[in-house]
Amino acid sequence: MTNYDEQYQIEKNLFGSPYVEFETFVSQHAVQGGKALDLGCGQGRDALMLAEYGYTVIGVDSSYVGVAQMIDMAKARGLAVNGVVANLYDYQIKENFDAIVLDSILHFAKADRHRELALLDRLVSHINENGFLFLFVHRSRKKEKVLKSWYERVASDFELVKEGYIDYVYEEMATRFQSEFQFYMLILKRIREA
Repeated sequence: MTNYDEQYQIEKNLFGSPYVEFETFVSQHAVQGGKALDLGCGQGRDALMLAEYGYTVIGVDSSYVGVAQMIDMAKARGLAVNGVVANLYDYQIKENFDAIVLDSILHFAKADRHRELALLDRLVSHINENGFLFLFVHRSRKKEKVLKSWYERVASDFELVKEGYIDYVYEEMATRFQSEFQFYMLILKRIREA
């Protein structure tokens, strides 16, 4: 069992609600009947929110417990969310999407940077025209520089729709641990077909 499996059994909503800025954007730009992919979905906070706005969502995570909890919540709320337990780097994407989310998944550490950038390169070919790529990384000049440099390589096919910083409070109810920090948000929109 992974650490996240253990944490998810203790904390039923470990990462809280979706970022307000993210949900506000989705509420204004949602594609009714669209398809969304949430890689590294955890317990499904983003996947469930996207489904609330009319997307059919596939959530992928390596945590069996997190995916099972997401599916249970989706069923209870009548939402169109499917879950897949898989390593997000090995997951074979077989269709295109109107929204793809990577929330707190990319870290751009030296050992993983090549693999993470290769994942981004693979993902962009699976976004429909006018579809969105939502990226959230911990605020850091180094991470932002890597992400912006990657964006420059795909800028001919994508428009930078929104970027900025999001305040976030991480809180574990069981231990009362709390930490405040920021995420960097980058939202891209495909302007040309792949």
